[in-house]
Amino acid sequence: MNNLRDKKVLIAFGNNLRKLRQAKKLSMEELSYEVDVDLSQIYRIEKGLVNPTLSTLNAIAKALEISLKDLFDY
Repeated sequence: MNNLRDKKVLIAFGNNLRKLRQAKKLSMEELSYEVDVDLSQIYRIEKGLVNPTLSTLNAIAKALEISLKDLFDY
């Protein structure tokens, strides 16, 4: 990632995702199963290491039973 600003956004997003996941009492493994992505991908998203696709974000929101907007409320 070339841009520090982007890195900060991804880290903030990942922290919010972790908080939302834990509030639903889901492990990373359970979320990865529900979203149908590798466990390592959930880990990388929560750590701010990758920029997830819109379709992945939509699947995460559905698995957490929240709106897409809630994922960005950080």
